[in-house]
Amino acid sequence: MTSYCVACSSELVTEHEQVIRGGEALAFVTDESFQTPPNEYRIMQYQLTPDTLEKYPKYGIGGVMAFFYGILYPESGKASSSLVEAGPEVIGQLVDAAKAIDYQVWLADDWGYPSGMAGGRVVAEDPNYEVKSLTMLTVEGTGRELIDRTLPEDLYDIVSATLYPVRNGNVDLGAGESVQFSGRTIRSQGIGGEWQLRIFARYVRDKNTQAQSTMKQFGHAGRYPDLMNRQAVGRFIANMHEPILAQIKDPASQVEGFYCNEPNLMQTHWTRAHDAPYACVPWSEGLPQQFSQMHGYDITSTLPYLFEGTGDAARRARLHYRQAVAELLTDSFSRQIREWCNERGIKSSGHFLLNDYLSMHVQGYGDLMKFVSEFDVPALDIPIPNPAEFQDFAYQQSRFFSSVSSWKKRDSTIMLLDPIIGGYGRTRLSPDLPLLLNAINMACFHGVNVFTSYMPLEAKETKDAQGRTSRGKGYTIEDYNFLNEYTGRMTQVLRGAQREAGVGLYYPISMFQSDLLASTTHWPSIRDQHKDRQHAWDRTERALLDGDVEYMIVHPEAVAEADIIDGEIRIGYGSYHTLVMPQLDFIPLSVSQQLAAFEKQGGTVIWVDQVPRAAEHDVNDEAVISRLIGAKMTPHEELAAAIGRSCSADYDLSFSPGSDQLTVGRFYKEDQQVYLIVNRTEQMLSVQVDGHRDGAATMGHVLDPSTGTIRQLRLPVTLELQATRSLLLIPDRGYLGQQITTH
Repeated sequence: MTSYCVACSSELVTEHEQVIRGGEALAFVTDESFQTPPNEYRIMQYQLTPDTLEKYPKYGIGGVMAFFYGILYPESGKASSSLVEAGPEVIGQLVDAAKAIDYQVWLADDWGYPSGMAGGRVVAEDPNYEVKSLTMLTVEGTGRELIDRTLPEDLYDIVSATLYPVRNGNVDLGAGESVQFSGRTIRSQGIGGEWQLRIFARYVRDKNTQAQSTMKQFGHAGRYPDLMNRQAVGRFIANMHEPILAQIKDPASQVEGFYCNEPNLMQTHWTRAHDAPYACVPWSEGLPQQFSQMHGYDITSTLPYLFEGTGDAARRARLHYRQAVAELLTDSFSRQIREWCNERGIKSSGHFLLNDYLSMHVQGYGDLMKFVSEFDVPALDIPIPNPAEFQDFAYQQSRFFSSVSSWKKRDSTIMLLDPIIGGYGRTRLSPDLPLLLNAINMACFHGVNVFTSYMPLEAKETKDAQGRTSRGKGYTIEDYNFLNEYTGRMTQVLRGAQREAGVGLYYPISMFQSDLLASTTHWPSIRDQHKDRQHAWDRTERALLDGDVEYMIVHPEAVAEADIIDGEIRIGYGSYHTLVMPQLDFIPLSVSQQLAAFEKQGGTVIWVDQVPRAAEHDVNDEAVISRLIGAKMTPHEELAAAIGRSCSADYDLSFSPGSDQLTVGRFYKEDQQVYLIVNRTEQMLSVQVDGHRDGAATMGHVLDPSTGTIRQLRLPVTLELQATRSLLLIPDRGYLGQQITTH
């Protein structure tokens, strides 16, 4: 890794440079605020205690993520004796003290991790709230023999049972007959010929889940509730959100809101050493009714296909099932919590589990973008890759979340700078400064504009409850102040800025929903089963990024509900002249209708690698297929060339070198253009910037996050940009809206 001091800056080399400071000409930043960013734009660090209130300002930190569960519930053993002795009222006192130094305060929402269980109190109050799965047992037989079966002791009860005839060695899943059962027992009779009985039973997820894996670390019971159950989530709110907020006077003026940590369906086996005893899918008492309302038929006929089957009937059944799961989970958890928070004048936010893999978007949430869309501030955590990896690292996973912000017209997207996840582990808790700067640069490029951290400020070596070594070398006060100032300068400009993107990339979650089967395995095995489709998605995004295409990810529901005006499809803050549709077998009728109207008005639809062959519901096949007659497939290798210009012609500045070394993001904020220029390499780059407004020279401001300086200059210009650093370039307002000559 290239080494350099924090004081080094990017240099401007041009005979046209205006040696003046220029912040007064900008609408949303001044020389003073850029040099010394207000706290609201700096990194928020985990923990709010008397010690952190004394320490954090020395490191340039601007806010806190407060974990108060140890004070509320001393039995966790996770708060100091002095705080426990002070009682719950110390929560309000700490928040008051943080606000007195102008700190932003977010409230962590749970006792332990992942969020949702209140340390196990939700299930302790009512064991019926505990999360369960659906599994399938098979009994084979011949003729009308007696069937007398009782579930194994580790299964909870029977939900459904169906007899299927076996013809020529194949089970006819379309000709099933329901079988009567009571509780955990079936007493019935077979049918003529060979048959199979499929018993669908509930399995309590009380072992080998993510929730159980953190019991020692956080001192909780590990009993996780069904997050698709609104009443269970209501008790989570009652045990965590309510007692915390009760200690804070006027929370709307004191705190930002509540932040969750990886709540999920809790259906994944979390042990690498062995497989689970049963293959499982999510189940909740309200799921049959939700399924029927959405899809117009009974859920029972879909159940075998959740465990097997490769044909269209099986895949559609899984698709419909996962859509119902996503709707129920979204309403119960993220929508209920947002509404509760908003009624009290605060916001909801949080980050989620394994957000870089679309198969995990389904496994954990049914549909992650839909689930996230009900939070006020979408968020994610992301690894800090090592030098050999960071140039090719998938920072674009951030765009799922900034795209939700754009869709729902929200101005902030949060990212946790996480040194542990991604395989980097607890022995590298203090990534080198260039790695952190690169992560901030690339996250900002993909739309993040708020940052949090739990990296240790001082050297430490401890062992956690599992005996694992946690080691961090810490940071000097000078280095961490620089990191906070750098971050604050970037986010001050980019918070509230919107990407100037003319391309919408369709979220192909339906294909992962239709492919995902019940599983007994740890999550990497599930991910690997879907690697071909994941790689196809990754190649599509990489083609756009390498081609310097400005895009946002658009959810199917957003497309179906969008307005189409003057050949552009309007989704939230975005307005798209081109929709990129990647690797789809099925497409909803509502989306198909929108695309037809979009193309009729002059919009462009690009089918990547294949054209859909059917609708998501078979009754709509004819209507969908008729609209696809004549549609052509574009290989992902040709995607960027097929798009051409991906942003407004007003954004006519050009940059070299290309996207293999230099990343350029185009944003707008308060009617001003903002270009974010990022050096992705470990070497100094000479960046040539050309302006083409009527062939005349263009005036602009360059904002340097490394030094806090704002300079006015004349384009064209050459900028010397240090390794893993960035610059912000803002053309002067007077040039916006003028007639230009494109190139």
